[in-house]
Amino acid sequence: MIYIRIITLSIHLILMNFASVAPLLAVWLDVRSSRKDNERIALIGRTIGWWSVLALLLGIVLGLIQGVLIWLDGEEIYFQAVESVWDSKIIYGFWEIAFSFACMAGYLAWWQCGKRNSGWQRILSRMLAVLAATNLLYHFPTLFTIVGLIARGEVDVEAPVDSSEFRSLLIHGEVIWFTLHFWFASFAVSGLITGITCLRKLPEGERESTAGTAFLIALISTLLQIPVGFVLTTTLNSVQQSRLMGGDTLCTAMFAIGVGLAFWLMHQLAGLAFFDRSLRKANMALLTLAGTIVLMTATMLLSRGAV
Repeated sequence: MIYIRIITLSIHLILMNFASVAPLLAVWLDVRSSRKDNERIALIGRTIGWWSVLALLLGIVLGLIQGVLIWLDGEEIYFQAVESVWDSKIIYGFWEIAFSFACMAGYLAWWQCGKRNSGWQRILSRMLAVLAATNLLYHFPTLFTIVGLIARGEVDVEAPVDSSEFRSLLIHGEVIWFTLHFWFASFAVSGLITGITCLRKLPEGERESTAGTAFLIALISTLLQIPVGFVLTTTLNSVQQSRLMGGDTLCTAMFAIGVGLAFWLMHQLAGLAFFDRSLRKANMALLTLAGTIVLMTATMLLSRGAV
């Protein structure tokens, strides 16, 4: 069961990574296409935008499947944690997801219909995409990190948790650093996928600059993952740290291989950003990124004793 959970959670995280930041890259491509008067770049921007909507829907489905797997594993404590914040955050969380979905769909429909005849209309439509992205970036990682802390008994709260108490947990070290970790992973995933899409859809004379910038976004985000990931490990409880550092052979091995893959990914992204922007190398980088996420997800679950 643990291996099914690792795979489903990894895919869920990748989908939510993309859903959270791809709207921002769609706006970047929107602006870039307007300045260059290039409809091909605009088409890629709309494609990335619609993919983000699909990723959000699929991410929700896989999140529900992950909940079923947790229930089948007999970890009722997580459902008790969800129940403790149901009234203060979970119900509002559903509305927040609907808000992001509506904002992104509205932005794409407005853009695709070509009715943005003035500068303020373009700015207003792009703000919808920015709201869709920032709404997910704020709510998704913080909510589920706090639920995990409550379930594992790492914070002292009394159910039901009200809104003010929930907000006080936002400054917990693990919440802050896991949220930053999620943000940078989201930029890495979205930048790499956007770069690959540019390589596939733009003619050779036009794709170098746009694809290169997308790969550079992924590279910088991956580089920032290293210090953030290090600090994140220092905020974990002593049992998790022990399992990461040799207390659990499988957990430690996956962690070490995952870190190694992350450094190899940086090497690949640097090549794509500055030197060789071949589609084959970009696809290899995407596989490396996916492998890194799977290994780090396995490390997270194993360090928490999900066996």
